[in-house]
Amino acid sequence: MSASTTDLESAVLATLVAGVQGAGAHLDSATVLDGLDWTLAGKELPGAPYTIQQCANHIIYWNGYAIAAMAGQNPKPPEHAADGWPGPKAPASEAEWRAFVQAYQGSLTALTETIKQKRFTELIVTRIRLDSMRAMTQHVSYHVGQIALLRRMLGSWPPPGGGDTW
Repeated sequence: MSASTTDLESAVLATLVAGVQGAGAHLDSATVLDGLDWTLAGKELPGAPYTIQQCANHIIYWNGYAIAAMAGQNPKPPEHAADGWPGPKAPASEAEWRAFVQAYQGSLTALTETIKQKRFTELIVTRIRLDSMRAMTQHVSYHVGQIALLRRMLGSWPPPGGGDTW
């Protein structure tokens, strides 16, 4: 591999990882639920189509799907878009919420580890892994932004570690 290819590969890797773990003004996706009271995680807001827990569970669902596809498995796509939004609107208890947050963070770690495998040009189903990785980092970022907005609307922003990075 030439030096320019290695440099490009490193830049792509850094960009994808930053899409999940944050950099500059981009929040680390794993921290967006930090400090959120479990009773707010399932609170429905007027005009909002989903609760915070539903948004986070949607991220978990699609991370699992994409990771399975990139591992060479053939996950069955959901029959309807609504099927990609599984699970309850709210946690039933604080303990359930803590376990959920761990599962959410674990899905982000698993996605990051999958990205770090690189193998960008391998074909999975109908596209290369790089395209799937790009789509997933954008997907995570999009829904983390929704979670941040919902938290703001609930008066529970920023997380303890901060939410705005400048």
